[in-house]
Amino acid sequence: MAPVALTTPSASSVSDSIKSTFSSIIPGVASSSIEDTFHPLDPLTSSELNVAVRTIRAHALTTAPTGRLWFKFVTLLEPPKALLVPYLTSPASFPCPPRAAQALLAVKVQDGDKVVVQYYEYEVVLVDDQGLGEVTKCEKMRGDGHAMFDADEMLAGEKAVLEIQEVKDLIQTLQLPKGSEVVADPWCYLFKIDYVPIAGGRSTNTINDLPGGVGSYPWDKLERNEYDHALQVEAGGKIRTGLKPLEVIQREGPSFKVNGWEVEWQKWKFRVGFNFREGVTLHNITYDSRSLFHRLSISDMTVPYADPRGPMHRKQAFDLGDIGAGVCANQLDLGCDCLGHIHYFGAPIVDSKGEVKELKNVVCLHEQDEGLGWKHTNFRTGVGSVVRNRVLVVQMIITVDNYEYIFAYKFDQAANIHLETRATGILSTQNILPGERSPYGNIVSPGVLAANHQHLFSLRIDPAIDGQANSVVMEDSVPMPFDPQNPPKDNVYGVGYEVTKTVIKDAGWADAKPEANRVFKMINPNKLNPISGNPVGYKLVPAPSQMMLAHPASVAALRAEFGGHHIWVTSYRDGELFSGGTYTGQSRGNAGGIKSWVARQDNVENDDLVLWHTFGLTHNPRVEDFPVMPVEIHTISLKPADFFSRNPAIDVPASTQKENKSVLFTGAQEQGCCKV
Repeated sequence: MAPVALTTPSASSVSDSIKSTFSSIIPGVASSSIEDTFHPLDPLTSSELNVAVRTIRAHALTTAPTGRLWFKFVTLLEPPKALLVPYLTSPASFPCPPRAAQALLAVKVQDGDKVVVQYYEYEVVLVDDQGLGEVTKCEKMRGDGHAMFDADEMLAGEKAVLEIQEVKDLIQTLQLPKGSEVVADPWCYLFKIDYVPIAGGRSTNTINDLPGGVGSYPWDKLERNEYDHALQVEAGGKIRTGLKPLEVIQREGPSFKVNGWEVEWQKWKFRVGFNFREGVTLHNITYDSRSLFHRLSISDMTVPYADPRGPMHRKQAFDLGDIGAGVCANQLDLGCDCLGHIHYFGAPIVDSKGEVKELKNVVCLHEQDEGLGWKHTNFRTGVGSVVRNRVLVVQMIITVDNYEYIFAYKFDQAANIHLETRATGILSTQNILPGERSPYGNIVSPGVLAANHQHLFSLRIDPAIDGQANSVVMEDSVPMPFDPQNPPKDNVYGVGYEVTKTVIKDAGWADAKPEANRVFKMINPNKLNPISGNPVGYKLVPAPSQMMLAHPASVAALRAEFGGHHIWVTSYRDGELFSGGTYTGQSRGNAGGIKSWVARQDNVENDDLVLWHTFGLTHNPRVEDFPVMPVEIHTISLKPADFFSRNPAIDVPASTQKENKSVLFTGAQEQGCCKV
């Protein structure tokens, strides 16, 4: 049977495709019942996913009846902003955009003695959550794209590697200690064991030795180094004692309200979303009924390793683009990952067979105390005013092979949003002979080398500062000109500095500059603050992280399109969500990501724009990072800048002992403080 083409590839852009999908059925919205039940931004339900799978399966098998169908993903297709924003602004006046799904389907058919795989991008409008939907798009993936990997492929790859006779023979030569278990560690560019089969396409065709080889490795020189508590005890270790219970008690319950996927807390209102690729997303964020951000998400991330010796030069994790944060999300445990009064969000996903599986507790919502919010003591009267800084946390944790990443959005009472990222988990290691050292990493345990690497994250910020027409202003604090021999009139004593403001007019990039206190303000130039006269806005202080160290011509750098600069500004277009491109697997800078969007040189002044921030860490491993790594924390903040007429937390209730019920510790006994 010859390869089957379900449809002719379209030349339309992603943005045009999404608009076409929704506009084709807008006249029929009134006859649809599904939008009366679900918000257009809610993750697809199990029943909706089943409808989408049935619809796609029926459509595909009509033209390829003998083909094997492999579902790479099925997820919500978010409505185009032109339809969504009017509805969000005034739901009583505008129709609710229809519910729709997007999917990637692999069709495997026999072509002579070969199996041919073709990928198809689907869009399906879900008229109801029971019958069949309407296929509005079915196009071949472009020829240079490569689908993300899934769990079934990973497991199949592990099994295939361990069944290769050459691998079995090589394992025998390792002379492993009795009782050792050999596993294959799957990577999208290679399968890594002590010897590395290099996967070309879908078939393994080469086996390369690791740098330095293993030969007759002195396994007896290794030391047991455990992180699991039970195994630590088994190995003779001791778990520390002396910690008294620390409980988070909210006797009257939490202060937030949850309605489906909508959250309200302390003047904040927003919607939580979740999908297979980005994991948690935040939508339609308002404070005191004023619009702030249309959408926030971790768009992409990459972890390039720095050992240049083949085949380790291929090591580069692309955890969102190649695999997906949502499918790697932890199902969180009460009392462990989040403390206090917890609300959990869960969402279903579709596996490769088209079966729907529920992911429970993948996002937690809770309040926590973060120290003082503001304080001042009048030194003349001795009277002090103080408030605590309570924050609302939206948190997700993902495990991608060896690493854990914790993403927490924190909303505070002063109208700030903080994104806190934490990296933990296990280092990706390789062997090294006792007594040897390496310039490419650090020895973290006898015979164990942890290679140097980077973690680079890309935060996508879709601002809506009092509306969709916004600008980005780069502000630097710089010293005023001064000449001691001839002092200028406006800076006679040489102490002056000024703030220079540069409006970014065309799509482009910029970098952090901490020596100039560089900040980027997202402003609404059409609305001025009544006190300062400046445009209302929110500012981002970029993290001055080291950017991609791999050479720009390397595959590692080409894949990570966002890795060269701290800040990117692009015009908004529907569907442009992933800064590394739609399909990052095996890409070489051709995935259609942020560089291609910047190259359009679109206007981004007083328009609908998107700001992207690249940040992260250069991780040169320490011995203290082994056998499990303490959390490495980075925080990015979005803060109001002349958005309000005064401190937005001025009305937060005072912190008092009556409410907080702290206990005075004297060393011998504990007693409550009687002070109000």
